[in-house]
Amino acid sequence: MSPTTLKTESNSTITIPRGYREIPFNYTSADDWQVVSFLLGTEIALILEELRDRRVTGRSARLLMRFFGEILIYRRNPYLFQELVSSAARRKRMFENAEKHLGIIEQNIGDEARVHKVLVASRQLLDDFRNDVEKVPGLRRRMKRELGAVTGVSNVLFDPFTLVSHATDATDWRLYLPVAVVMPDKEEQLSPLLTAIAKMGLKAVPRGGGTGLTGGAVPLRPDCVVINTEKLDRIRGTRDMAFKLWDGQTATAQVLEVEVGVITEKAHQYAGSRGLVFATDPTSAWASSIGGNIAENAGGKCAVRWGTCIDNLISWRMAMPGGKRWEVRRTDHQLRKILPEDNVTFEVADMTSGESIKTIVLKGSEIRKKGLWKDITNKALGGVPGLQKEGTDGIITSAEFILYPKFEATRTICLEFFGQDMEEASRVIVELSKAFPFPDQGEDTLVALEHFDDEYVRAIDYQVKSSRFKTPKAVLLIDVAGHSLDQAQQGIDKIRAILDQYPNSELFEAHDAAEAERYWADRKKFGAIARRTNAFKLNEDVVIPLETLAEFARFIDEVNVEEERYAQLKFLDRAAALFREPPVEDNNDSFDARSSVALELDATARNALATADEKTLRSLSIIKKFKKDFAELARGFPKIIAAVNLAHQEVRDRRIVLATHMHAGDGNVHVNLPVLSNDRDMLERSGEVIDQVMFKVVELGGVVSGEHGIGVTKLKYLEPERIAALSAYRREVDPTGLMNPGKLEDFAVLEHIFTPSFNLLGLEARILRHGQLEELANKIAHCVRCGKCKPDCGVFHPAGSLFYHPRNKNLAIGAIIEALLFDAQREYSTKFELLQWLEEVSDHCTTCHKCAKPCPVDIDSADVSVLERRILADWGYKHTAAATKMTLRYLHSDSPTFNKVFRFGVLRAGFVGQQLGAILAKPLQPKKGPSKHYPLQLLSSPMPTVPALTLRDLLPNCKEDQVLVFEPDQEAERTVFYFPGCGSERMVSDISMAAIHVLMGLKTRVVLPPPFLCCGFPAYANGQAEMHSQNGLRVTILLNQIRDMFTHLEFDGCVVTCGTCREGLNEMEAAKLFGGRLVDITRYALERDLQLEGTGSESYLYHAPCHDSLDGKALDVLDQLGGFGSVQPVPNCCSEAGTLSLSRPDISAAMLHRKRESLAEAMPEKGRATILTNCPSCMQGLGRNKGMGVDPQHLAVALAEKLSGKFWLKQFKVQAGKAKAFNF
Repeated sequence: MSPTTLKTESNSTITIPRGYREIPFNYTSADDWQVVSFLLGTEIALILEELRDRRVTGRSARLLMRFFGEILIYRRNPYLFQELVSSAARRKRMFENAEKHLGIIEQNIGDEARVHKVLVASRQLLDDFRNDVEKVPGLRRRMKRELGAVTGVSNVLFDPFTLVSHATDATDWRLYLPVAVVMPDKEEQLSPLLTAIAKMGLKAVPRGGGTGLTGGAVPLRPDCVVINTEKLDRIRGTRDMAFKLWDGQTATAQVLEVEVGVITEKAHQYAGSRGLVFATDPTSAWASSIGGNIAENAGGKCAVRWGTCIDNLISWRMAMPGGKRWEVRRTDHQLRKILPEDNVTFEVADMTSGESIKTIVLKGSEIRKKGLWKDITNKALGGVPGLQKEGTDGIITSAEFILYPKFEATRTICLEFFGQDMEEASRVIVELSKAFPFPDQGEDTLVALEHFDDEYVRAIDYQVKSSRFKTPKAVLLIDVAGHSLDQAQQGIDKIRAILDQYPNSELFEAHDAAEAERYWADRKKFGAIARRTNAFKLNEDVVIPLETLAEFARFIDEVNVEEERYAQLKFLDRAAALFREPPVEDNNDSFDARSSVALELDATARNALATADEKTLRSLSIIKKFKKDFAELARGFPKIIAAVNLAHQEVRDRRIVLATHMHAGDGNVHVNLPVLSNDRDMLERSGEVIDQVMFKVVELGGVVSGEHGIGVTKLKYLEPERIAALSAYRREVDPTGLMNPGKLEDFAVLEHIFTPSFNLLGLEARILRHGQLEELANKIAHCVRCGKCKPDCGVFHPAGSLFYHPRNKNLAIGAIIEALLFDAQREYSTKFELLQWLEEVSDHCTTCHKCAKPCPVDIDSADVSVLERRILADWGYKHTAAATKMTLRYLHSDSPTFNKVFRFGVLRAGFVGQQLGAILAKPLQPKKGPSKHYPLQLLSSPMPTVPALTLRDLLPNCKEDQVLVFEPDQEAERTVFYFPGCGSERMVSDISMAAIHVLMGLKTRVVLPPPFLCCGFPAYANGQAEMHSQNGLRVTILLNQIRDMFTHLEFDGCVVTCGTCREGLNEMEAAKLFGGRLVDITRYALERDLQLEGTGSESYLYHAPCHDSLDGKALDVLDQLGGFGSVQPVPNCCSEAGTLSLSRPDISAAMLHRKRESLAEAMPEKGRATILTNCPSCMQGLGRNKGMGVDPQHLAVALAEKLSGKFWLKQFKVQAGKAKAFNF
């Protein structure tokens, strides 16, 4: 690493050798210099560096470093900080120990004035920290009173989970924890909220979806209140608006009004369902919010056609410092993106008085540098409030956007470019921009043009479409649109004609919408590029003129080649050092005699590398030969061979590789550089390489950001005059510096920001190995904080105050593990008491696995949550509600007597009692949100009635070593094994009855297992490892014995009526026993040619379970079956989530609120609807909505009714009586 050179007090020059890491408990990217200069300032850090070489025993230095480490981790870890605030005993121990250690240091000072100066500063640091801790309870009470008066007390939060999830954004850079997070739920609250924050002497940091890539939402000062706008997520609808165009004509277009917290993808979906296009579409659309889009002036793949956010905004409202509310309106929108020669006019008005504040007229060339289609470096933008200001002047509260009509036809194609470099790909992109100019003739056009290079091809495991036996150098995804299929085809033909000139390029066309979606799905996996560096990377976007694209591509290639050369030379340096001081072998043999020969091999390889070309470098042929020759030389010396191999791997892991993807139509290149955040050398070199990139961009006539913003990471690249203009504007609208202090103005922050580093935990490895903590840390280590887990997460629902999507939970888990490591060492405790904080994290998961599919680094947070629950159970920190314990025991038991007693004594009577209690408790329930009291939570909504009879009540007696076989009335054409599971057999019994009835109607013989078998999923989901294991073994043995007894039968499959049963049976490999597959009853009926008759006038709702036995294809299956008429899907979890509604009814109630919102939107005018599903647990959850007129029905029961009418159960009772028991 390049050392830091500074002047001392005596005006001498001192060189700081960066990279020392003596401070313990520092699980971050910061080295000692960075930590000390942050805590005590540069002067004290300099003194300590001067004193480093004067140590004798080093004991005082170690005590001092421990003191710094404790202060640092308490300040930055919200769980430890909360423990310090809450526990007087911990505070006493911490501060007494700190005083004691500083006292020991003082005793050993002697007459060294510099040490005395360090000690004085350290005591002041301790006093300041003590004051900070002691004032917290009073400050929080005051914030609850002052800020809560505006937003409601429940929306003012200080809990560690909320603080840690708001300390950073997608970058993972951080500096200070917020003192509080406030979540207003009404637009009108934001202006008085800013006034209240200012009155308390605090600062405000606005935040949307937390997907920023430059640290824009990271608090850079203490005493910052983060204002989370995610609850402001209402889409207010569309309206027609007239626009006067410059040619004198008037045109009408649709305008969409949204609140600031609306997730971008939701706005897309809303517009798309109406045949319209919401054109602002950053890559993070799945999680980013409207406010962030405006504050950053976001772009995306559609910018090639419709421009960035500024091009599509009609108006927006803002809360400004001083209690002001402003509206900014563009008055001359031309229904297209802004051209360089355009005049663009904004009117700013005071919403309270209605008076005009100012009119701002900008040239298109002021908005974007001439020759570029994206540019957000003009931060002041003539004083236009809010827009691309990154939250430094106020808070955007709502906005109106222009919507464009969808093109009637869109075709997706993929181009793959082969060859040695990016030259051909670059030329094709330039040709495309010429062939499809803007403005165009309104026929064939490109609405998306996205590129990624070979580094991404490898990182995302891209499936090459070409038959060529090589990796493409680049891939280009294109959406070609037109007002007819002919026009779209005309566009594709143009592209084919261009490619005729380029032999190393191939075109592939998606044949339908599903294939097009698969093409574009690769774009959502780009986060995987950081997998090899434990999820940290530098992610920079730049914009260059399109005509310079080939030159920039060559530059990137050249940088990567030289970094490859540097890495290989670095390895040779490491190897040479080992040869000079080889490790001692176990047999005491010395390698010294061979060292000179090894050094000659090293020198030969070094000389070859100096002149090696790209192909030779990338093939690693020189290094491979060196290692082979060395292995021959060192035969019999395993330790030095192992040391050289380890050195090679470490250097390879730390090599600098630039990867690029691009919004190709507008020259917006995203340069990604994965970095190991704990490696100071790699961080420093990465910074130098990014500097080279930025200088090259400017040299080519480009700009340093087109859509990511400037934030923290790019401030040093912004022209001083740009910063000065923004600062002058900020002083005008925010003279007290309320908004986002330090942002876009403080260059020193770059010296202090840090990122947590899981791969720093080597010294604490032995602690982590206890209680599966190492496994937990490894499972989440690759999280890139992209937020792809948010959209389908059942426990992310801002209106219900649920923010527990995996991204936030992974941040919390990391902080909890750090706290455990610290506590074990400083509190000398191996009880891991702080694991108690993990329970809140683990409870907020329905184990639906929906987050796994979109995750670019393959984290399955359902498995993570189950592991957390097991850890908590093993350490005795898992609290299981009595109702849950009883339910698990019931489901685990196969005793007929216990089942009968429990069903009638607990389920039947208990559910009736709960229904009555829900009615009586209704006046006691809070009007907003769930009650804090568990009994009232359980009574928040009435449970559905449990059927009077179970399946076993209607069947002949069947013992634990018997199966029942049902023969259809007609000759059986096939045989299936039906596993009903707990839900279909014991809870909602008519499901299993209907399933058997339907199967027999399909001329299918049914083999039914012994009574009361469970798939084991409830025990698994509750972290009951032993119960789950016992159950799995028992059922596996029974299934194998049943199959052995019926070897004369050929099974057509194992049929289920429950998704979790399918998962549990899959784990037991039941499919191998019964026909090679596990299949849902409805799909099986379709496969066996069931066709239902119907009038086509019926209408149903449909709820897809989290654990979906139809894999999201239910609507297709029902359509093919016929007989169901119109079926409308209703999104979101039913809220039951197995035993979650018993264990955590508060969480379940918030989820139920979300489901009811979805149901209310879908309900027909008549006020009653049947909602179909294919999960017994969902029947319970959906049954809580009967008061809304919702009647849940399992698909098996619906099929039975369609086949045999309303009285199918009578027929089944006759069939049930004919079942025969067989021993196995």
